[in-house]
Amino acid sequence: MPVLGTYSISRLDDQPYVCHCGSQAGVTCAFEFSSPARTKILPYSYLTCIDLLGDYLLTLRYSFADVEISLGREFAGRGQFLDDLANFRVARVRESRQIKIRIVTEPASEKTDVY
Repeated sequence: MPVLGTYSISRLDDQPYVCHCGSQAGVTCAFEFSSPARTKILPYSYLTCIDLLGDYLLTLRYSFADVEISLGREFAGRGQFLDDLANFRVARVRESRQIKIRIVTEPASEKTDVY
């Protein structure tokens, strides 16, 4: 009898991004940074556009912040990720070796916050 190889099923914690349940449109998207560990949650209602620069850099433009996401060359799901973002299905994006995140906010003061 042949022996089947074992396949590991990756945990949700290992995924670079997670969608809302049932691929439904969500209200917010959480951006998780690795060092230091912190999370920034932004509502989709303030998302004005998504800018693409080449194959590996995209910017989510909110009315009060820009979220710059740099995708690694080994990130295989680029098209699906963009589709999920455009349809407000992404619930969480985790910073990892595949995805780097930078958020620049524009507060009321003259000082700009960078996460």
